[in-house]
Amino acid sequence: MNDAVLSPPPHGVAGGPKVLLEVFGCQMNKLDAELVVGALKRSGYDFTDRDEEADAVLLVTCSIRDQAEHRVHSHLGEISVAKRARPDLAVGVLGCMASREGESLLKRWPALDFVVGTRDFPSVATVLDEVRADGTRIVAVDGSPQVSEEREIDVRPAKSRAYVTVMRGCDKRCTYCVVPNTRGLEVSRPMEDIYNEVHRLVDDGVVEVTLLGQTVNAWGRGAGNSLGDLLERLEELDGLRRVRFITSHPEEMDDRLIDSMANCHKAGLFLHLPPQSGSDAMLRRMARGYTADRYREIARELKARIPGVQMGADVIIGFPGETDADFESTVELVEEVRFSQAFLFRYSPRPGTPAWGRLADDVPDDVKRARLARLQKIQAAIQEERHQTLIGTRHEVLVEGQSRRNPRMLFGRNLAFDRIVFEGEPSWTDRFVDVEITDSTALTLSGKRVEVVPAACP
Repeated sequence: MNDAVLSPPPHGVAGGPKVLLEVFGCQMNKLDAELVVGALKRSGYDFTDRDEEADAVLLVTCSIRDQAEHRVHSHLGEISVAKRARPDLAVGVLGCMASREGESLLKRWPALDFVVGTRDFPSVATVLDEVRADGTRIVAVDGSPQVSEEREIDVRPAKSRAYVTVMRGCDKRCTYCVVPNTRGLEVSRPMEDIYNEVHRLVDDGVVEVTLLGQTVNAWGRGAGNSLGDLLERLEELDGLRRVRFITSHPEEMDDRLIDSMANCHKAGLFLHLPPQSGSDAMLRRMARGYTADRYREIARELKARIPGVQMGADVIIGFPGETDADFESTVELVEEVRFSQAFLFRYSPRPGTPAWGRLADDVPDDVKRARLARLQKIQAAIQEERHQTLIGTRHEVLVEGQSRRNPRMLFGRNLAFDRIVFEGEPSWTDRFVDVEITDSTALTLSGKRVEVVPAACP
């Protein structure tokens, strides 16, 4: 989960109405925002990152956790104040919150003009035109199950990297999750559509793509395919250097996918595979569809078949009914698998989930906080220990940009998705650089650029 971010996109038609676009939440939301930008550009809109210049403010929202929605509501409060001074300002909420709350958002926020759901993005420009023309308040949350993935290839935050949607929706019914309600049922894109989009991106300078889906490793199941088939298809594409994919579900891991990950050198050395808990009792209550031992089997197989592979985790602390013994089982799983990174969360009830109104939130908050703090300390120690072993090793890093804290420092990631910082020139952004690790913390690896000496002629 990411904090709210503002990424001013490339300009559309100069002099057109200006849109300020803010994105909250996951990578899927960021890609959805790119699709929105493309649709608005085609309709003559321009973009700005200055509040006072905006003719419209659009918020692409997240509903996965209560905190994410609180941030959006807080922001709507600020925008409401601004709109009293600028009544012509159009305000829209897009994405998961729009799908989940619909018309109730308009009732709660008089300053809000429209809501557009996760499967209605193709209509954004039309809706915004209508709102600005006659002040109509609009709810558009009943879009087609198959969302248009038409995009402007050059609308993306990085020259070298791009997100690509391979599927939308989710057929799982995890009891803590709102995604089936906000994103709809699972729909996979055809392989050739995905390949053609990636081909166009590569022709425009992309060397790394991240394939996105709520349960990305379920891609193609309805047609008898495995995500491994798609990885092997993309392996053939000249100019493409890396292929990542998120987020995977343990129940959907199969031998075909693991074989492809082992055989496709572009697939990298990182898999985000959330266990959520190490307790079978909690996994059953969460409706996850696997046991802790099955998760361990997958982890062992991945590490045996793919030397150096790293795993990332999501873990929920304090799910309804979690006992001390259940939590200790989670600690044991984390200590055994040794994740290279992990997102750890205290459980909070979410309206619209199967657990809402059925499973009592009976773990006291102070217990949740204590368990979370303990697991964070354990995970930090695991990461710090692993990072220490990497000092002195060399890595090919795709440079993502300058550090916010120190403009003299660059940051990027290696095949194992480790964040690496080092001193360098801004012109190196979007290039591959060889870096030797010289220092580390639990969160970051630090290094220095290594000059690659050409091999001597025989």
